[in-house]
Order: sequence, then structure tokens, then C-alpha cells
Amino acid sequence: MAERVSLAVELPRVFVPLVGVSEEALPAEIEKLLALELVRRGALTYTRAAELVGISQAEFISYLSARQVSIFHFAPDELRDEVSR
Repeated sequence: MAERVSLAVELPRVFVPLVGVSEEALPAEIEKLLALELVRRGALTYTRAAELVGISQAEFISYLSARQVSIFHFAPDELRDEVSR
């Protein structure tokens, strides 16, 4: 397991219902949202992100998909090359 860092974060309570999880589940959801953003930026692979948040690859792919984040990262010219094959 990766080394962990502990943070104390104060958020406006209004965020809790907007995120759609209970207050108790919020830390785990924030962790998944951070992992999602790092995958979206290309800083982490979805496989490593799933490992770090402690869920299966399939579960993390589903999480990404529900939030319209693709596991595929192509530059426009790479995508054009892939599609034309």
C-alpha cells in the first residue's frame, strides 16, 4: 500500500449533498475525485488510480465513465491515425 498523508479539510456543509454521498463517505469520495482528476490530466493511469483508492479496475472504470472521463488518451492526430486503420 502507498504511503498515506492525513489532511484536515474544512468544506462548506452545502458541498455534502451536492457531492451525493453521506458526510461519513465524503473523505473516500474526495479521494476518488482527486484520482479521477489525475487520470483525466494524464498524471495517473486508471489502473494505478484504482489501486491507490483501493477499488477494482472495473469499479474505477465505471466511476470514470459515470463522470464522463475516458480511460483513453489520444492527441487528435493519434486518434485520427487509430480510426483510419
